[in-house]
Amino acid sequence: MRKLKRAVHLDFHTMPNVTDFGEHFDAKRFARMLKDAKVDFVNVFAKCNLGFAYYPTEIGIPYPHMKGDMLGEIVGECHKEGIGVAAYFNVGIDHEMARRRRDWTVVNKEGQVIGGDRTGNFFRLMCLNSGYKDYLLGMIREVVERYPIDGVFLDCLVTNPCYGNECQEELQACGKDPLDDHAVEALTRQKVIDLCWDVKKITGDDILLLPNGLGHIHCDGLGSHIEIECLPGAWGYDYFAAQAAYSRTLGKQVLYMTGRFHASWGDFGGLKSKASLEYDCWDAISNAVATSVGDHMHPRDGLDPAVYRLIGEVYADIERYEPWTDDARAAAEVAVVLPAGSDLGANNPRFPKGQKVLYAAARMLGELKYAFDIVEERSDFSSYRVIILPDEVTITPLLKEKLEKHLAAGGGIISTGISGLDAGRTKFALDDWNMEYAGTDTRNASYFKMLESSTRFDPDFTYAVYKQGIVLKEKPGAVAVAADYDAYSNKHWDGFHGYFYTPPARASGAPAVLRSGRIVQIGFRLFLGYGENAFPEYKYLLQHCLEQLLPTPLIRCEAIPSTARVTVTHKDKMDIVHVKTTYPELRGKYNVIEEHNVVHGGVVSIRGEQVRSVYAAPDRRPVHYDIVDGYTRIRLPEIPGYLMVVVER
Repeated sequence: MRKLKRAVHLDFHTMPNVTDFGEHFDAKRFARMLKDAKVDFVNVFAKCNLGFAYYPTEIGIPYPHMKGDMLGEIVGECHKEGIGVAAYFNVGIDHEMARRRRDWTVVNKEGQVIGGDRTGNFFRLMCLNSGYKDYLLGMIREVVERYPIDGVFLDCLVTNPCYGNECQEELQACGKDPLDDHAVEALTRQKVIDLCWDVKKITGDDILLLPNGLGHIHCDGLGSHIEIECLPGAWGYDYFAAQAAYSRTLGKQVLYMTGRFHASWGDFGGLKSKASLEYDCWDAISNAVATSVGDHMHPRDGLDPAVYRLIGEVYADIERYEPWTDDARAAAEVAVVLPAGSDLGANNPRFPKGQKVLYAAARMLGELKYAFDIVEERSDFSSYRVIILPDEVTITPLLKEKLEKHLAAGGGIISTGISGLDAGRTKFALDDWNMEYAGTDTRNASYFKMLESSTRFDPDFTYAVYKQGIVLKEKPGAVAVAADYDAYSNKHWDGFHGYFYTPPARASGAPAVLRSGRIVQIGFRLFLGYGENAFPEYKYLLQHCLEQLLPTPLIRCEAIPSTARVTVTHKDKMDIVHVKTTYPELRGKYNVIEEHNVVHGGVVSIRGEQVRSVYAAPDRRPVHYDIVDGYTRIRLPEIPGYLMVVVER
């Protein structure tokens, strides 16, 4: 199956009023522009979210002003240039067919088929428990049989619960309550999964299949690869780091689908800076992920030369790094565990699922320069030295077994909030937790004070707890890392005063953080607290705990700011160190990258002494290094945004 790299994802959602449609479009010029921009693969439009087809379909609705066969010409000309082509079908949205067949649309709980912003995209949605499913499958089969496409991209596979008559009757026939929201959502999701399996029967194993939005848990055996859709202007810059750390553990090729837009999809006049697009592509290769850039083709003029000059300049540089990035693997020695049943891949900013804890974990570990993955409980833990259970990971039988093996092998565990408790939240699930769970922390104002020495903490200061969790009680042999402090009262209203000013009063007698052997339990919700309050001391507390459990980390950094990211990938006998110094600035409501941030020097040490050579890629300039205490200590040159340093072993 085709390996993907340097891809472009083309939106082409065209309103019916473009009477000069395709007037300046030329398929040869289209393919040549992609080729000149170093594009190797492209997702192009078969059916857009308006519901129009861009080929002479005998099943669907061709775009009303289209002449000829736009899709067919694109496939033919791109293949002549060696460019792979996937056909795009919007599944969840089809406004033209929704307009003509109201019985094929999702009915919401209020009985409406239209809701929300009617100048947006998602105000009218399609139900796959209707004739729409067969209609859509017919179009997909038509394209697969008619054109030698390399892939099928299914978009907007979001679970939009349908309360229409057909769905309600099916639930009732199965003995389920048609008004039970969970049952309705489960049925809707199953209909989406069933559709994907039907598409898989059409595409077979030789055509790439991307079910976008379904979530990774439901894609086992379905998706050929993963595309992380993330336009930072809309999604934010914390989204990709967590998604990459999770997706790359699933055994599939992963692409970072960013966009050329300033804001979000459909932003025709928004062109991000070269520095911004470089940043996204550097993010990809730093995480052992391939690149894809989203664009929206003009319906009259075709591809915009300015856009593809930008993409071409960036992709030319990315191509120069490929001797070190092709087939590279991300290094990780810390694993952050997802709560059972959750699926980070199903999250989407348009339909938030509350993944702030995981985004905060990824940010904290990135700022601290630890090599980490985000994993499911069914993953293989054997390669990780420390396991982190962030805030809300109760222990299932499978996870209990894996954690016991991890501890027996000498690994460490950091657990926060309610994590570590059994499924009923009555006690710690493993005997190795040599401490007691004394109940839920009902306070909304409390503090902690460090008891162990740390350069990051003042021993005389009490630090705020922004998100309480549980109350801990020591057992003999456990060590209190930090003490818990009460406030004078909770924040509350007593009928006379609103108690807003609640300073620390006295030690509560309980520990805030306990260490027992190779387990550290932090009683409060450290990661949600950082995600919402960005309190640096939370990061330093995590660092303090990691230093106890991981005294010889893969990476050590000197004179490199927290805003920089340092990651390691492996290929053959090479350790590849990526140092990214550029970072976004919040301007108004958008995070913007206009130019690169330059770091003058600094030191990165990577574990390991056997060295053949150390150089900066792609031009192989030698970089000075020393061998010190089991590490290769690399003195970095000036870094204008990004530097790749290769350590050949």
